[in-house]
Amino acid sequence: MAPTLALAAVLLAAQPAGELRVPDLRPPAPETLPGGVRVLDRGPFGAGELAGSGAGLLAGDAAVVLAAYGTLKLFTSGTVSASVGNFRRAAYGLAAVTLFVPPLGAVLGGLLVGRDGPTAGSAWKAFALSLVGHAAALLVGYLAAPAYWAMLPIQLATMTTGTSVGLHWGPRARTLDARDAPRPGGDGAAAPAPVAFRGPPMCPDPGA
Repeated sequence: MAPTLALAAVLLAAQPAGELRVPDLRPPAPETLPGGVRVLDRGPFGAGELAGSGAGLLAGDAAVVLAAYGTLKLFTSGTVSASVGNFRRAAYGLAAVTLFVPPLGAVLGGLLVGRDGPTAGSAWKAFALSLVGHAAALLVGYLAAPAYWAMLPIQLATMTTGTSVGLHWGPRARTLDARDAPRPGGDGAAAPAPVAFRGPPMCPDPGA
């Protein structure tokens, strides 16, 4: 018994008094880490994102109508001669505008107006899915002619959801909200967010 008590007294005497404290078991408080805070992708179908995509889509439709009206005025006013070659070039141009401008407007609206936080997808994925939805809407409008207004709800349903899914479709589960934060050394490269541990002290593995 006496040797045990003596050994305990020696160990207590060798231990600095400043480290004999009750560990703080409270959860670590959130803090901003150098290089940015890691935040999760909020996922698709946000209200602002869908609304922004829909507004961009309608703006693209309006641009198509204005392009068609302007082309018609060029021919009727005599500014452009009504030749077969000019009609062919005008048809190709209007077809390209009709096919690509509304999906582009939907993507720009979702990115610039309704974006809320980082996204794991990309603009080209959003454009591709929006283009597929736009093609489906054009097919519905062709089948429903002359009731071309029937394609508008199909556009709003397919292109806005396609844009939102494309913006969040990616292999990364999380992204950084400060990708361009400079390193402390000043080399201008992006600094990854370090891992911080603020929990209670842990004993090292004696078998390591």
